[in-house]
Amino acid sequence: MKNRIILAVAPTGGWGKRYNNPVQPASIAEDVINCVKTGASIVHLHARDEQGELTTDLSAFSKAVSTIKQSCDFILEASTGGLSDLNAEERVLPTSNTNAEMGSLNIGSLNFGNHVYQNSLPDVRFWIESMTRYGVKPSLEIFDTGHMETALSLINEGIITLPCNFSFIFDVKWGMPFHPDLLEYLKSRIPEKSRWAALLINSTDFSNHIVAANAGASVLRVGFEDSYNYNEKTALNNTELVKALRVELEKNGFSIATVKEARAVLL
Repeated sequence: MKNRIILAVAPTGGWGKRYNNPVQPASIAEDVINCVKTGASIVHLHARDEQGELTTDLSAFSKAVSTIKQSCDFILEASTGGLSDLNAEERVLPTSNTNAEMGSLNIGSLNFGNHVYQNSLPDVRFWIESMTRYGVKPSLEIFDTGHMETALSLINEGIITLPCNFSFIFDVKWGMPFHPDLLEYLKSRIPEKSRWAALLINSTDFSNHIVAANAGASVLRVGFEDSYNYNEKTALNNTELVKALRVELEKNGFSIATVKEARAVLL
């Protein structure tokens, strides 16, 4: 019997108000509520202003989260990431939201297109300490193989508690590309009983999502933050992406986890 897949959605792309990108709290909430009703359990959300820029002002973020919570249950994964000039203290602020159950933990730095995505080890340690204080479970974001070794070192130090949730992020420009052999290597480094997610950036179809599902992924993510293209189509909203991935997974013999089941696995 194939494993149940937890669906995650990252609803807002880092490209502002172009296209149908939801940046206003009401539009984020409406789209996310429909995504959850369609099968998404995890919502990966950044604190952005109403122009779509990363911000330390949590009002729009908090308003969107509160509106969603009034309509449906979901797991909030508060993001500490994104290319910006925010410092470590500012980046971790979203995990202070009382509804946050998970938080994205960027394990290391890398060239990110024409930019440098800075995640120094002292900052990583600070984010771990902050998430521990807030009672938030970190999602260890692995953009390249060296990040896996850093994560394992932090686990061995005892500052990250097993079992862990890993997020393997593929196809960021100058990050690691998706390849089944590379996926098998990463899986081989995961501590026993820990889980992993696959995030496919700029994907155009769900073929690699299915490869990851067959390889044992617990979580698969879609959303405008990753790509709004699928199967030679352009999604009008995030709900369309969640629904299409669900159909593809079920066609391949997978079932979709409920929010309650997702909590039992990840938290």
